[in-house]
Amino acid sequence: MFKQSSNEAFIEKVSSLCMYIEHENIWISAVVLNKDYAVTVLHIVPECYRQLGFLVILCDTRQQMHKAHIHGLNNKSDYVVFKKDDGVFDDAPDMVAPETLDKYIVVGFAFGEKKPSICAGHVSSLSTGSRGFFYGDSGDLPGFNGGGVFYSKNGALLGIARGSDWEGKETKQYGDVLEMISAQLIAHDIEIFNDQPFSV
Repeated sequence: MFKQSSNEAFIEKVSSLCMYIEHENIWISAVVLNKDYAVTVLHIVPECYRQLGFLVILCDTRQQMHKAHIHGLNNKSDYVVFKKDDGVFDDAPDMVAPETLDKYIVVGFAFGEKKPSICAGHVSSLSTGSRGFFYGDSGDLPGFNGGGVFYSKNGALLGIARGSDWEGKETKQYGDVLEMISAQLIAHDIEIFNDQPFSV
């Protein structure tokens, strides 16, 4: 019973950091990066949204709406940064760098559900390039792209789920492997631009 209660509390904690954007009856998963910013993957964001300053509404698991705007776009690493317009997010995760064999859970709004879904996996490898990608064994499920990837041990944010589809084309043949983007890389990029809007 204690384990079940503990698991439920953990899932509730990490799920509260996850959000979605509703666009033409589809949900785009996103996750809080820190008190000021939330992030998702670029390739799932509609083309008409992809401009600095574009207003979006982020909905959380309590159905609260947060006004934000597009603050950063990174084509190489395939992510979008949203900056909250009014105040800050109530909660923000700690961040850790992924390591091989780390156990994680991915939280996303799969299949257009307003309640988040969860899948679990282990980090299988880390990218040696500058894009900040890492890989795991939980597969690429519809709706998980842009969802938060959390360290199972303490709920720290490892990154965001990317999948293997970009602009409607398969970038690599990974089978059931999930590609993810490091949260620390995204935070580092924001810092490099001194919290100014960026598009690279």
